[in-house]
Amino acid sequence: MSGIRRALVTLLMYLLAAAAFLAVYLHLGDRLPDHLATHFDGTSADDYSSRGSFLAASLGTLGGLGALLGGVSALRGTPAQQRGLTVLGCTVAGIVGYGLTSVLLVNADATDPADVRLPVWRLLTALGAGAVTGAAGWLLSGKGAPDTVGRGPAGPVEQLPLADGESAVWTHAVGSRVLPLAGAGTLALAVVLGLTVGLTSVVLTLAIGLPLTALTKARVTVDRRGITIAPVSLPRLRVTIPLERVVDASRREVNPWREFGGWGYRVVPGASGLILRSGEALSVRLTTGSEFVVTVDDAATAAALLNTLAARERTAKG
Repeated sequence: MSGIRRALVTLLMYLLAAAAFLAVYLHLGDRLPDHLATHFDGTSADDYSSRGSFLAASLGTLGGLGALLGGVSALRGTPAQQRGLTVLGCTVAGIVGYGLTSVLLVNADATDPADVRLPVWRLLTALGAGAVTGAAGWLLSGKGAPDTVGRGPAGPVEQLPLADGESAVWTHAVGSRVLPLAGAGTLALAVVLGLTVGLTSVVLTLAIGLPLTALTKARVTVDRRGITIAPVSLPRLRVTIPLERVVDASRREVNPWREFGGWGYRVVPGASGLILRSGEALSVRLTTGSEFVVTVDDAATAAALLNTLAARERTAKG
């Protein structure tokens, strides 16, 4: 199934959510007061809107999310990644659509908006609605053709000449231009949600934004231990691939969206690694048959040294 068709599946869920919301709005009719309780601190109302403005804002929100997440699901990537984005978009459609509809239902027949309450069970039901629409997105989006990432047929293995008993260390820092913007945007969204929605949304948003910020720059090191990748801001959260797991290494070019579906620490069929940008990357073929990739400058030197050290390790162990 193409990315365009998956985008249409996502848009369909938002159209259905908008249609359900509008149907409830029209069905309740005069039972809705002129001013609705539209924001809740816990279960108690703390902000209000007119009927017309809430209708426009709700339909605009569903339309905007549908266009955004539908477009994201159409971006190039592996079929599994596209399907995952479709499921995410459909899940959000169920949660947001049911949440907005619940606001209408709890306001029905209210004489004073300040007395309106949003029961906890409705919030839990919204999660259930998201699970249903997400499952529908999973079924409708299809499996797609299998897709794997790999560097193709193995070429000559370059080695860095070292004398017997001589050792060497290669290290280089690499940064991302995309992740700082994504992290900053997510943190800004957390501030907006804190002012308009509540603390729970802030916590969930920060859980996404902080890891993005931590991965904006990393240091890659090749030495007698193997290859180590550590975020500069959190050096203890490192990934190390020991020499005994290395078959060979090489330099290659990487397209983040086409091959890995985005930036950051990525796992796709046949490959994994830290993808912070497009262009030059160190590619390591592992004993498991998969590929580990990290985007970094001077990858050819790193690959040659890693090949030499891995060959030594195999010789030492017979």
